[in-house]
Amino acid sequence: MFSKIKKTTILVIASTLLTTTLGETVIKAESIDNSAAETATTNDSSLMATTQSSYEDIDVAAVKANMLTELNRLRSQNNLQPLISVNVLTNYAQSRTDSFTNTGVDNHSNWNTSDMYPYNLTAEENISQMPYSMIGTTDPLTIAQKVTNEFYSEEYDRTPDYGHRKNILNPYVTYVGIGVTVADNGMIYFSQEIGNDEASRDKFDPSTIANYDATRQNDYANPSKYDIADSKRTSADYTTRDDYQIADIRGGVSTKNYNTPLYDRYGNKRDNLDLSPNSDWLSDIIATINGKTYYHVSNDGFVSSKDVLPWAKFLYGSSITTTTEANIYDNNGNFTGRKVTAGSKMAIDRRAINPLTKIKMYHIGVNAWVQENQAKLN
Repeated sequence: MFSKIKKTTILVIASTLLTTTLGETVIKAESIDNSAAETATTNDSSLMATTQSSYEDIDVAAVKANMLTELNRLRSQNNLQPLISVNVLTNYAQSRTDSFTNTGVDNHSNWNTSDMYPYNLTAEENISQMPYSMIGTTDPLTIAQKVTNEFYSEEYDRTPDYGHRKNILNPYVTYVGIGVTVADNGMIYFSQEIGNDEASRDKFDPSTIANYDATRQNDYANPSKYDIADSKRTSADYTTRDDYQIADIRGGVSTKNYNTPLYDRYGNKRDNLDLSPNSDWLSDIIATINGKTYYHVSNDGFVSSKDVLPWAKFLYGSSITTTTEANIYDNNGNFTGRKVTAGSKMAIDRRAINPLTKIKMYHIGVNAWVQENQAKLN
């Protein structure tokens, strides 16, 4: 993709390769564990009522059965044990989706883990809604695969952090219940209630559970695979090997204040190719190459994690309001000496982890960030 010109700086972002495209669809999906929750919406609620009468023909029991099968098929692709369906969680999951016919998915506000007892340890929840106009079929397997793929990919999530994927691929959970409800207007609601009882939880080292939960603090997926989601990835950039593992992100990187070297998928420095200082580049995967971390920015083009600030890109416009006089940080995580007054509302388009303080921060302008502990997401 790049011509080899002596020390030429790359100036054009490879957006045609990496930009996410949104169709005319509506979905709301949410995931939660005991420590975190993310809400997802789309920007066209008018489609929610666009339905066809055949949604009444959906076999809910068959969809639930296929969702369990597809969930465990996904887990098997990642060398994980299948989750076991239990009535307590199934009944609770069904009560959750039934309640959404009145409220819509509720951002977990009515999620009560005590109702999952005794399977409420290491508790997790994934919930979503899809209109029949989006699903477009009554086939139980197709519905199950579409829902599972959305939980896995979070294609329509407003602030994707792959929390759904981390829930369904959690190695340290054992039991699941699935709920499905078809509303009178053709909206279809889904719930996955996941957890352990005391005996199953005690099989796992608490520190390993804590370490896995800590991955929710990042904005990328753990390394994993799903044949449906990966079917369009034919480039060698997406083919893992013993010394090459990848994890999905939806965002990009900003280079620092120097020409940034570019590497191939084997970790070899590309001759005569650099990225511009202080430039933004879209990225769709993180690669671990020979034990070192890189970000994918073009065909067979990667930058070292040491040379960039990675960030997650919001799919829709969002804003924050500062809760105190907030410091402004640069791309390197350094305090610039500038501040924002308390109560200021600002548009944002991405978030990142401050490389010095390890605190999430929101992008408010060119080379300007505010930490989330001094602001709230509107």
